[in-house]
Amino acid sequence: MMTTSYISSINLWNAPRTGLAHLQTGLAQANAEIATGRHADIGLALGTKVGTALGLRQQGAEIDALKDGNGVASLRLKTSQSALAQMQSAADTLLQNLVGQPVAQRAAVAANAGGQLATLTTALNTAIAGQYVFGGTNSGTAPIADTAIATLRAGIASDFALFFGYAPGSAAAASEAPARVQTFLDTYVAPRFADAAWAGVSSANGAVQSRISLSETVPTGASADAQPFAKLAMAYIVSTDLGLSSFSTAAQTVVTSRMIGLLSEGSGGLVSMQADLGRSQGLITAANTRLDAQKTLLSASVGDLEAVDPAEAKTRVDALTTQIQMSYALTAQLRQLSLVNFL
Repeated sequence: MMTTSYISSINLWNAPRTGLAHLQTGLAQANAEIATGRHADIGLALGTKVGTALGLRQQGAEIDALKDGNGVASLRLKTSQSALAQMQSAADTLLQNLVGQPVAQRAAVAANAGGQLATLTTALNTAIAGQYVFGGTNSGTAPIADTAIATLRAGIASDFALFFGYAPGSAAAASEAPARVQTFLDTYVAPRFADAAWAGVSSANGAVQSRISLSETVPTGASADAQPFAKLAMAYIVSTDLGLSSFSTAAQTVVTSRMIGLLSEGSGGLVSMQADLGRSQGLITAANTRLDAQKTLLSASVGDLEAVDPAEAKTRVDALTTQIQMSYALTAQLRQLSLVNFL
């Protein structure tokens, strides 16, 4: 028995439109692949390998984060080095001036060193982008507050009056025995600049440690609570706050000799700090070189998984564009069909 199949004009009209959505989706994906150089749907294209691609991209993002962190650390190190050099230069200049003078004239040189304490404090409070480079892990707070220095100096003045029985600069100091001055420096002044006491003056808290590569962590800053800074501060304070000119020449020699020792030790400590930071700068440079090489390898591996052939994608775009144009043309022709034309 023969059967007759019927072709509906509505079905003919809808057929091109039904396929058009699929063609347009494919065209959008092909254009995206040309623009990005990657599969439009990574999950569909890679299947079980998509986890590998994501892992490689995560490693690449970690390397980018390390490079960004190294940039910040390098800036902190450069700024720290500049400030340390400034502090060392000031200490060395005063030290040379003291050593170059006869013993009897050193007190006059020391008395003019009062401004060095302010210079030291300003350098220790150096900041970049709101972060204090000598603040250690507490980089959001100025490491040396003016009030802390004022309290320290007031304490020394109080100790002086308690020990000698008169205020700094008094005429009675002229007859003070050098041994008593030495005892005062050792017993009252020096302890105020020891590790624990100086840590109370400075709000800094240890040097900053930075992770510069996947397996390296190095110090990337100096902390204001370090002893070289305390020694320089002590040298500057005793030069101005003890009424040095009121002492006898022998007593003055005790103080200036102590200053020379403090300046020498402090300057030497700053040199060591600069050397340590210089090593960190070298390690960061080497780490960045390795990170760049690792990122290149990761990018190549990701490209092997995700990259598309631009020529093949362009061929698909051309083919899909042609099919879409044909679909539009066919739809237009079908809409012109009418039974009236056959009557």
